[in-house]
Amino acid sequence: YNTLGLIALKNIEVNIENIVSRVKTINGYFNKSEKKNLKSREIDVEKFVNKQNMDVKLFFENLTFSSSTFRHAVRVAIVMLIGFVVAKSLNFAHSYWILLTILVISKPGFSLTKERNIQRLIGTVIGAFIGMGILVYVHDKNTLFLILLFCMIGSYSFQRKNYVVSVLFMTPYILVLFDFLGMGGLSIARERIYDTLIGSGIALLASYSLFPNWEYEKLKSAMIDTLKANMEYYKQVTLLYFEPNPNSTNYKLARKQVYVSTSNLASLFQRMFSEPKSKQHHMTELHQFTVLNHLLSSYIATLSLYKKEHAYIYLAVDELKPIATNTIYLIDQSISNLNVHNDDISNVPLIRRKNLNVSFIENESMIISEQYDAIQKVAYDIFKLTEKLKI
Repeated sequence: YNTLGLIALKNIEVNIENIVSRVKTINGYFNKSEKKNLKSREIDVEKFVNKQNMDVKLFFENLTFSSSTFRHAVRVAIVMLIGFVVAKSLNFAHSYWILLTILVISKPGFSLTKERNIQRLIGTVIGAFIGMGILVYVHDKNTLFLILLFCMIGSYSFQRKNYVVSVLFMTPYILVLFDFLGMGGLSIARERIYDTLIGSGIALLASYSLFPNWEYEKLKSAMIDTLKANMEYYKQVTLLYFEPNPNSTNYKLARKQVYVSTSNLASLFQRMFSEPKSKQHHMTELHQFTVLNHLLSSYIATLSLYKKEHAYIYLAVDELKPIATNTIYLIDQSISNLNVHNDDISNVPLIRRKNLNVSFIENESMIISEQYDAIQKVAYDIFKLTEKLKI
């Protein structure tokens, strides 16, 4: 049999059983007869809530150009001043739309500003044409009021969900509203398009040239955070096998941190694609790193399922400890490689387990040991990748 193939099939089986178990648990909350049989979870939920106290020291620490927040604040202030001067120099009736556009689409990073810029332009232009069509072909005040109401609800409903759709509804809403107020019709639509184009152009140019925040600047910290989270997660999972009563709260906190750090890294990688080619550093290596870390966390999660959901037992626990120790060492060395690059190539061997003369399918120990080996191999691949990176 193909060992990796059998592991994959076993993982699928475990995941399906886990899903069924969770569905039964959810169903139990809605069934009074079964609700009393549900296990109470001994978890300190307070630790899962992030709290940040107001600290004056934190404010002063950010008053430096090394802080992306401070650079963004200065950039927005300068751009708003430029927008104000431009708005005053133009003889538009509603030139404040330039300032509103700049304020709405200016984001800390170039990629986010570019994305919001495109969304604003698409929504405004399409919405303006829809609004002009409404004003040209619809003259009944009652019908216009219903359209106004519909567009207003649509605009605020999609404000958090889909910004393009929100702006698309907002533009006809404003045009119809101004028509009700007797403040112009088609000319307002044309002016709104002009103001949006001017404001978008100013904001986009500023995000590229005025104290820009590029995603590659956050690359090292995001990669290190992901590795640290995976290392802590792995430590907590190994405790499930090595200790009789491991701390469930610490395990779940470590798992949560893996989700957060992995999501942040994936988002950073995606945003880098929106930036200029000259600012897209280490894209190939970052892609490999992201995939390997996702694979690592998946393997660790599967290992935890073997213990928590199926109570698999590994009799020769001492045989696994050297593998676990070496895996943690590999991840820790990967973090060191990212912090301080070393041109010397290290030779860290993989710890091999003893061969067990048992059937793979019939013996739970083989499944667990194979999973430990797979995790160690992925950690080794990450270690080798970080040796090549120069961030």
